[in-house]
Amino acid sequence: VVLGQGATAHGGRTDDVVSLMDYLYRKMTIVLGLVLSWRQQVVELRRSALTDPLTGLANRTGFWAGFDHDSSAGHHDVGLLYVDLDHFKTVNDTHGHDVGDDVLKAVAGCLRDMTRYHDVAARLGGEEFAVVAPNMDVDQLRKFAERIRKGIAGLQVFSGDVRLNITTSVGLAVWDKRESAEDFFRRADRHLYQAKRLGRNRVCA
Repeated sequence: VVLGQGATAHGGRTDDVVSLMDYLYRKMTIVLGLVLSWRQQVVELRRSALTDPLTGLANRTGFWAGFDHDSSAGHHDVGLLYVDLDHFKTVNDTHGHDVGDDVLKAVAGCLRDMTRYHDVAARLGGEEFAVVAPNMDVDQLRKFAERIRKGIAGLQVFSGDVRLNITTSVGLAVWDKRESAEDFFRRADRHLYQAKRLGRNRVCA
């Protein structure tokens, strides 16, 4: 409008002004589209960099990003579940990798359904998963881990007509803020392998 008023005041033709404005509008629309497209691509790249492509959960990088966020957000307790599927190699060797992928996706769905909106569930690689759960003490975390263990044991995953028996071992820890993130993770890892040594399909803290 201002451009049109200025052009008219100086003897410019209205149709010329309209044509110029139309041209500028079309160019601005193109530029805006490019900017929005670029922004969406950035969002998608960031999402893919933090996400496991098979399960849709966070990957290892996304897991550490979630832990860094929760550990710096002032939560009183930050809990960690380190989850490892029992005898998963046997599933792959006996039933094939496609069935193994079905198991991993089913486990991911179970974790997604059972975690809270501010928890971070991740697939760290292979058959290893982890959950960052802020604002849970040891007793709450143990109950949470037991619910997840039982939920995974109840999954309906089949190879042909055979229902697979899926169990998991879980190590848990609550972060002592005097320790490093790496030491915290190693402590949960030690508890996981304690569960393995005690016969699997159990939770240890």
